[in-house]
Amino acid sequence: MATDTAKLTFTATSDAESMTIPYWEDARSNYAPYYDIRNRTLEDAKNEVAAELGKLGGGIVGWIEGYWGSGTKKRYGYKLRYIYGGAIGEMVVAGLPMQGQQTDRKVFQVRLQALLILRDWLKNTVTSRVFTPGSDVLIASLLVSGEMTLAEYIKRNGNMPRINPPPDTPLLTD
Repeated sequence: MATDTAKLTFTATSDAESMTIPYWEDARSNYAPYYDIRNRTLEDAKNEVAAELGKLGGGIVGWIEGYWGSGTKKRYGYKLRYIYGGAIGEMVVAGLPMQGQQTDRKVFQVRLQALLILRDWLKNTVTSRVFTPGSDVLIASLLVSGEMTLAEYIKRNGNMPRINPPPDTPLLTD
């Protein structure tokens, strides 16, 4: 007897997505590059991100600086709002958490590292598009509800959303 798999629901019994994130102080270049970058500014790194995004046909709408987590597990980083194909997208990049005292210098280095990782990710995306015709990874991070990306929506709901966001979707949030 055949089973209709379209009607079955899969429930994971383990967290396959879990990953151990090292602390800033324990980072090594083979796992977390740019942990000790010098002579760079955040603006330099943002400009490099913008250049790579531009190669993909996107443009930066704005940067939202902040952190995820709390206490000793704060991860400083950014939400990057961009426009692509007439739609607004959002990429998130969070630096490594820090142990002990969080100095201004450490926070700066963590944010710079996060931006350079985002730049590298976009560089790889440019390469991917060159060697994989038709690939378009920016689509997954387009916003479908003003705050949820397409990838998040599909993961959470298991289906495709209405693609065009409502007209009152904000470009940036504070």
